[in-house]
Amino acid sequence: MPAIQPPTGPIEISDPNNVPELFVNGPFNVMNVGGMVYLTLTAARPKPNDLFKASTTPEFQATIVCRLLMPSEMAEQLTRTLADSLIKASQQTRATPQTVAEPTDKLDNWPDRLSRDNARYRS
Repeated sequence: MPAIQPPTGPIEISDPNNVPELFVNGPFNVMNVGGMVYLTLTAARPKPNDLFKASTTPEFQATIVCRLLMPSEMAEQLTRTLADSLIKASQQTRATPQTVAEPTDKLDNWPDRLSRDNARYRS
């Protein structure tokens, strides 16, 4: 059986299933096993019973919302791309004063602005 060669040019991207965005804000885990990287992401939420009891100090629990499995090479590329994007966004925020204007950078979308403008979402 002949080996399939990896793509050398752009790959068309589609979303026929309208995959939803997931909100993650809780603990996460990264595990590297046999050339594969497992990412487990969670969302921290107040316990429902505490909410409905109108508790002012509800306990929180983290619910797993996503598990990703990828080759180590892809995880390394994701790490570099994420780090580069965060560094670039941080430098842009420090270099230019905050003004009310339309975004000019393709990467400057609403989640970026939300986390940049709201200290609660910064790590």
